[in-house]
Amino acid sequence: METEVRSILIIDDDIDYRKALSVRLNSLFPNADIEEYDFPRLGCPPLNFDWEKYDVLILDYYLSNSETGLGWFNRYKKSENFPATVVITGMDDSKIAERVLKAGVHNYLSKIHLTKGEMYDGIEKALAVRESIIKNYKKQSDHENNFDTFINDSLHNTEERLFAKILNIRNTTGCLPDRQLIDAEIERERENILKSIDYLPAQEAKIGLLEIAADRIRNMSW
Repeated sequence: METEVRSILIIDDDIDYRKALSVRLNSLFPNADIEEYDFPRLGCPPLNFDWEKYDVLILDYYLSNSETGLGWFNRYKKSENFPATVVITGMDDSKIAERVLKAGVHNYLSKIHLTKGEMYDGIEKALAVRESIIKNYKKQSDHENNFDTFINDSLHNTEERLFAKILNIRNTTGCLPDRQLIDAEIERERENILKSIDYLPAQEAKIGLLEIAADRIRNMSW
């Protein structure tokens, strides 16, 4: 998938990293306007900040001792038109990744050894997830539920379907599911997605939701 990216907003408390990231993003998306938000100088954005004018938001997880990118995402995301969001962090922490994706952030990347290719693919995946969720939301919404509810329901349904399959295997065999069994079932689910969905962005979005659900399943007590 190659989505036209017209504008990218970078929010990171490290000015040197912001500058380096801006250069890298400019080489990946030469036609996009790259903006930096100087959090240490400007503080938190006002509640009426125009997030929706950006296609992509690169958001650092640790902004200060009291502020996190995840907190900002939860605070400011008011509609489906919030930009495709990639949360990044310099800490290689799987629990942070799980927490971020569970909240509905479109993608998560570690700054550690992050290559240009990984950054590009990460942004493309975030855009695909956001696009697919918006399309599904518009088709399925009864206009009584807000967008956050729709995302949480989508994640919940994916997780419940995977959980039911593994639980059925446990009940049939009488054995507690181990990591190998769980990974095999996740892989079968992935193959079903690839076979049943031809449209690549929808494939990527579904697989993204599967990965989030898979992380939760792996950490369950069976």
